[in-house]
Amino acid sequence: MATEEKMQFFDKIFDLYNDLQKEEKFTNSKEAVMHLIYHLSLKYQRSLKTMQIIMDSREIKNSYLETLPLLRIQLETFFHIAYITKHDDPTICVEEYENLQKLQLKRVALNFKRLDNRKPKRLHNDEKQFMNLHKNNRLSMNIDHLDILWRLAEAADKYEEYVRIYSLLSSYVHYNPSTRESYGNNTGDKIIYNQFIYNEQEENIILQYSIGIALSAIKCISEFLDAKEIQEKTYTVFKEWANVFRKKAKA
Repeated sequence: MATEEKMQFFDKIFDLYNDLQKEEKFTNSKEAVMHLIYHLSLKYQRSLKTMQIIMDSREIKNSYLETLPLLRIQLETFFHIAYITKHDDPTICVEEYENLQKLQLKRVALNFKRLDNRKPKRLHNDEKQFMNLHKNNRLSMNIDHLDILWRLAEAADKYEEYVRIYSLLSSYVHYNPSTRESYGNNTGDKIIYNQFIYNEQEENIILQYSIGIALSAIKCISEFLDAKEIQEKTYTVFKEWANVFRKKAKA
């Protein structure tokens, strides 16, 4: 299990979020995109809290493995936060995300339509209503840069993070036989499943990325709102993070 020193960074992140949410610039902001930032920051906090609970678990051996899908969610959330807070035109940004919502709803509706074509009379009434309401959704602009994640990362100037972290995590979200060694003991000629060998380096990397990305997300929001005190506190925790993780990684 990770050291207490490293696990304490979760609470430091939550303290930063609590301080941010007390800021008048956060709670009473008139920025057009704030409803998106509120949603994303809450989504991030809940994901991070879930990760902390799983990491703390003594019931699941190598529980850090089960946080990899959460790390992927956190990184995607960060890409959106980075994109929104750096956008040149908040009004256009809001319209882009409204179109993204229409597109996502339309996809679900079209899936219902395909099912209805293949197996008539199987849809429930509420599913039919949803299908009819959204199947003809029309977009007012091209939003490929939001819909296709590598393009979102590129637009947010986070393509390196996409390649180094996000793309590798797909194997732990979608089934990939190559991950089987993580779920057993590789003895060389065979894998003994459900015999877990603790890997401190893997756990450290997950924590390093997760904490670093969380701090980057807070940094984006605090800079967007010009919340100086939060920026200073975040910078202090960043330095602590670098001292704990990066120096030990080099050792």
